[in-house]
Amino acid sequence: MKKLILLFCLITLPIVSAPEMIGEESCIVESTCTILVPTENGYELYLKNKDPNLAAIKSVTINISLKNMSSDQVSPKFFVLRGADPVFVTNLKIVDVTKSFFYSYSITVNMGDWDAKHDDAYSYSLPFPSGIRARIGQGYNGGFTHSGYLKYSLDFSLPIGTPIHAARKGIVVSLVKKYSEGGVRKDLLSKANYVMIQHDDGTIGNYAHLKKDGVTVNIGDQVEEGQLIGYSGNTGYSQGPHLHFEVHKPTKDSQIITLPTSFRTQYNDHETLSPFYLYWKPRQGIDPPKTDLLEEDILLCKSNGKELLTQCNDTNFRLGDRYALQLEFLKPTKNQIELLLTTDGDKVEPYYMNWFSQNEGAVEFRYFEIPKHPNFIGKWKMVVKVNGVEKKVFFFQVSA
Repeated sequence: MKKLILLFCLITLPIVSAPEMIGEESCIVESTCTILVPTENGYELYLKNKDPNLAAIKSVTINISLKNMSSDQVSPKFFVLRGADPVFVTNLKIVDVTKSFFYSYSITVNMGDWDAKHDDAYSYSLPFPSGIRARIGQGYNGGFTHSGYLKYSLDFSLPIGTPIHAARKGIVVSLVKKYSEGGVRKDLLSKANYVMIQHDDGTIGNYAHLKKDGVTVNIGDQVEEGQLIGYSGNTGYSQGPHLHFEVHKPTKDSQIITLPTSFRTQYNDHETLSPFYLYWKPRQGIDPPKTDLLEEDILLCKSNGKELLTQCNDTNFRLGDRYALQLEFLKPTKNQIELLLTTDGDKVEPYYMNWFSQNEGAVEFRYFEIPKHPNFIGKWKMVVKVNGVEKKVFFFQVSA
């Protein structure tokens, strides 16, 4: 929930009706209230935070319109509400007490502090558990939705139901968990489940597109870094399952502005995440990877004929089976890939293939089909090289 706007008006005709309003609180938006205190020739106007979660910081804009009244402040006026103490806004003075008077005001409330100073030296924790790896599907200035005010947002590609952890400690100030649908439709723009956590500096961490009922915290909860807060999903305006993460603060034009963030990753303790890179939490005693392709990320898998991979690293195939070689690089780079297939007994001539990976992608596939010929029955060996270096050797059996 980025902002809430409501207009409140009071007209008094004539002046003798005004005392009926004296002392009344008008709670308008998000438990943000106004208080009118009578003075000798008008009123004092105050703002007050009546939210049960008084730790939540609110940035408030108030615009005032007057007739036969004056104010000692120029509209719009900007305030930051902390705690429950009333904040003085302005004096409203009646110009001519023999005539009717009028005032109205509009209020915009945003969670967070627009004067917040984000500590760019802070290193966030990746928002998922150790042992899980996630690729950045859309990074800063992404062409799909990460532009303008949202330009410093990150999308982590994660299966639905992946545990989501707080990247930084703070207080839960807003959440939604009721939506179930996701897709690329305008009517879904405001229908993503999310958790918003206010940090000590007044910035807000937003974790969005969570699954229906996939929020495990409540408003007002104090959460620690690394604590479970929900489960990933595909709700709202979304191209597929992922977690949208951003750190933002409100602006005085009733928008939000996202802020650059750095994380602790397998590479270093303070890293700006890059599009299409694969990331995971650092593991104690394990050095950063010195290669862009780990042996565990080279897989030989069966295919169902529709390019869906199953039974990866299976060592038993049958004549006519369709299979694929998958290489998942840690980052998108151009690599030369070589493949050599041989069989015991030399009943089939060795098969050699080489190609260059696509620079914009990070996952490479090559699909094959085993001919239905008895010469292909037997033991096979597949050698995979990348940039001239042998990376992995597969041994598998083909039967009738």
